[in-house]
Amino acid sequence: MTKTDKYLKVVSLLMQYPDEAYFRTLPEIKSFVGKMHRGPRRASIEKFIAHLERVDAIHAQEQYTALFDMSPSTTLNVTYHLWGDGEKRARLLTRLQQVYAGAGLEKKSLELPDFLPLILEFLASVPRAKHFGAIKTSLKGIKTLVERLKPSASHYSGLLEPLLEIILGPAEEQAAVSVT
Repeated sequence: MTKTDKYLKVVSLLMQYPDEAYFRTLPEIKSFVGKMHRGPRRASIEKFIAHLERVDAIHAQEQYTALFDMSPSTTLNVTYHLWGDGEKRARLLTRLQQVYAGAGLEKKSLELPDFLPLILEFLASVPRAKHFGAIKTSLKGIKTLVERLKPSASHYSGLLEPLLEIILGPAEEQAAVSVT
């Protein structure tokens, strides 16, 4: 597993709903992160975990629900940030499901195929997935999500920010990407 794959896997886990099991696994995740290569990715994860350790579980759950389940502007369904609920998005969701099936991924949750933790899990386990058209297109929605999280949930935006370079390329390439 590459450094990038490890980062994607950990972020996928940390972007899940913070239920009781989530908090039970934090020490294991923290230990794993401690063995990762030092740098901005690891620092963003450590900062996020430190935030989680300072808040009550109920507060973390309320914030997660408010941000990602109740607010379309910060949903973790990343294609929504590109097209809202429209025909283009529906076609891409179908293509994503086909990509997962073609790679042998069995979706265990009821989440839509553009759910960010699911995509990150897929990227971590199928490294060439970044180059699949449907995945590549879907990931462009992360830039908008990160920007929308900055004012109210900087710990989440800080965790996701290193994804931009991984997914969209260096900063100069990101500037050229237009997300509507």
